[in-house]
Amino acid sequence: MDGKLFRQLRKDRGLRLQDVADEVNSVSFISKFEKENSNISFYRLEHLLEQINVSLEEFLYLRDQAAEPKLYHYLSEQPFFMTGKFTFYLNQIFKSNDEVNASRDFNQGVHQMRELSQTFTEKNRGEKFLKLLCQLLRLCYQLNDRREQEEPIKLNTFFDELQTLSEPVVNYLYNVENWGVFEVLLFRFFQFSFPVETVHQLLRTAVSRIEKEVGVQLMQRMKFELLFGTCATFINFQKLTWAKEVLVETEKLLHDQGDLLNSTKLLFYQGWVKIISGSLKSGKQNCEQAISIFRILKQPTMQRMYEEMLQGIMINQANQEDFIIFS
Repeated sequence: MDGKLFRQLRKDRGLRLQDVADEVNSVSFISKFEKENSNISFYRLEHLLEQINVSLEEFLYLRDQAAEPKLYHYLSEQPFFMTGKFTFYLNQIFKSNDEVNASRDFNQGVHQMRELSQTFTEKNRGEKFLKLLCQLLRLCYQLNDRREQEEPIKLNTFFDELQTLSEPVVNYLYNVENWGVFEVLLFRFFQFSFPVETVHQLLRTAVSRIEKEVGVQLMQRMKFELLFGTCATFINFQKLTWAKEVLVETEKLLHDQGDLLNSTKLLFYQGWVKIISGSLKSGKQNCEQAISIFRILKQPTMQRMYEEMLQGIMINQANQEDFIIFS
């Protein structure tokens, strides 16, 4: 696969074997590699790609797209590319999650998550955590179904169960000194099930690691989504001081960066905090201003999503004990 793709890229650029061969990779070796008759080391592949002016990232992207498209749409508001089975399956889980939330068919969601969880053999830590995530989402769907049936629910009991189940993830994150993409993804998508104090403690670790790996496309995508996600968690659990701290930090990061999407989201979240803090009129105005910006910029999906969020926020404001919103 790698050799055939390299041959195609080389020929597309009008280059002969002799044009790309040197003391690192001979004509004979390159020919064998292109025919899939020889393996290649990381160093030699990287050097060979330099000869045809193709980056390693571009090569990996083209290889994966040819095999099975992996441009992920469900882990971020903007599509991104990332290699690895963990990210692929995480995207599949949240694709199903989006479909369930859109259809409101929570019984079907329970069935889908049960089927997805059977995909994972638990041979490694990633698969164990993916299986656990499916279980956590099933519990969320069951709660939402009971709410829609107007059955009594006990949120304290519900969160106690989530927090007990997610203890292995929390323990793992506390024991990893230097987080990478895997750990940031775990924090981003499991934090709804963590004790709120744990979310607060781990947030700074997550943000600092994102800053260290900001050149990785996924890390760029995750930074603000992680901040807004934890802000929602803090609001849900009435930790408004922490929520305000997150928004102050977010405002600093966005200042004069030309990031209209996240600046608009910041305006909305600032309004949300005001509403829950008691400044109903001012807060609602901020939220509606953000929604108007999405409408003016012709972003109907974002407009609809935040209109629905605002409806939920108003319900939450009136009944904070029995209604929560995660983002």
